[in-house]
Amino acid sequence: MTEGTIQTGESDGVQPVRPARATADGPVDGPDVDVSDITTASISAASSGPGRSALRRFDPRRLDPRRWSLWQAPRRVVVAVLLVDLVAVGLSLGVARTEPIGPADWRALALLVLGLVIHVETARGIERRREVVADGQPYIELKSVWSFAGLLLLPIGLALALVVVTFAYWWLRVSQRPVPHRWTYSAATVLIASVAAWQVLELVPGGVLVKVAGPLGLLVLVAAGVTRWVVNHGLVVFMICLSAPGTPWWKRLGSPTDTLIGIGALALGAALAVVAVTTPWLLPVLLIPVMGMHRGFLIQQFARAARTDPKTGLANATAWRDQADRELARLRRRGGELGVIMVDIDAFKAINDRHGHLVGDAVLRAVADTLRAEVRPYDSVGRFGGEEFIVLLAEANPEQVVRTAERLRRSIAECEVVVAPTLGGGTVRGMTASIGTASFPQASRDLDGLMVSADAALYAAKHGGRNRVECAPPR
Repeated sequence: MTEGTIQTGESDGVQPVRPARATADGPVDGPDVDVSDITTASISAASSGPGRSALRRFDPRRLDPRRWSLWQAPRRVVVAVLLVDLVAVGLSLGVARTEPIGPADWRALALLVLGLVIHVETARGIERRREVVADGQPYIELKSVWSFAGLLLLPIGLALALVVVTFAYWWLRVSQRPVPHRWTYSAATVLIASVAAWQVLELVPGGVLVKVAGPLGLLVLVAAGVTRWVVNHGLVVFMICLSAPGTPWWKRLGSPTDTLIGIGALALGAALAVVAVTTPWLLPVLLIPVMGMHRGFLIQQFARAARTDPKTGLANATAWRDQADRELARLRRRGGELGVIMVDIDAFKAINDRHGHLVGDAVLRAVADTLRAEVRPYDSVGRFGGEEFIVLLAEANPEQVVRTAERLRRSIAECEVVVAPTLGGGTVRGMTASIGTASFPQASRDLDGLMVSADAALYAAKHGGRNRVECAPPR
């Protein structure tokens, strides 16, 4: 993939805690890190408009390590971040002097930095919109076009310096609310991955034209790109899983499309290195496909955001219904059973009235995380509206549906949300949920009928005393 950053704003002051079963896809305690240009952004766009210089907003005090939000993260996250940072610094210093640096190398570095500056300034408006649209979703950046080209063109010391320059310039000019420790970790993963890829490239001695010549050169080049991606991506997935345990690691890998595009960006970086050596005057032409990729990413993210609930990251009502319609059509063709579960948080208005809407949003995220963690990967979870959620259980008979609903009810009762002192302090606990279930084909043979039946069962649970599960009767 490519060099990227998981960029998020500072903590909003509320942190879901699930003592009995940790889950995650929601807020991450630890650093958001670089997934070789896979990025998770949870940024407030209100900090400033795209036209205002990021340099003017930069506050040097944010660089003071004593002020970093890292120290509020779990100890395992703090240790892992510092360890990876130290390894990156040690490796970089250890290999920096292994290759001599000549005047031509400095000219090549200047050329790459110039291309980077043009790229960032041209794409800055797009990337800021992508940060806002992503809002907790993975996305890809294309900084690796330059850093991978530098790995092929420059001595390793200058190549690693280019990585630092790339991150620093992107941070200053694109990110609207950068979090220092997240960016240091992101840069560290790319530095370590670059050193690993450089070791692979050293299997073929000589300049870039020698390295890419013939089948062996192509094999080594591909191996270097894959090595860089695997190391970078692996460190990122490790940190995300460490920061928010509970979801299987393979769910953190990103979509195959993102992976393919990220590896394509590395290939573009290799092409840029060859052009820089042979016909440098053609370098501006390569910016055209880079900008086209930026536009394509933005459209893709808007499409993804249109089907995602922004507060919980679950499918919205429209996207959930599309998935449920497809599953129901499949079962009608092949036979089988499924269940619909409707979940409503009890007395949610009282939570908002007592703690405020920011805490209420954190409660919604905690419940969403719990629902995701308690169902199978191929089941579908959506936010139906307000404090209501809806779950589709594929290939489940009525008994399995009821057992799952009871498990969801118990897990929600175990959820806790820690409130920051700035929002009043304390912990929200003792949440309960009323749940209604309906099964296909027993309760109804169409989706609307199943949803109506589950909703009626939900209201029966409400009227029956709350914090209970009711099952729609067969028809």
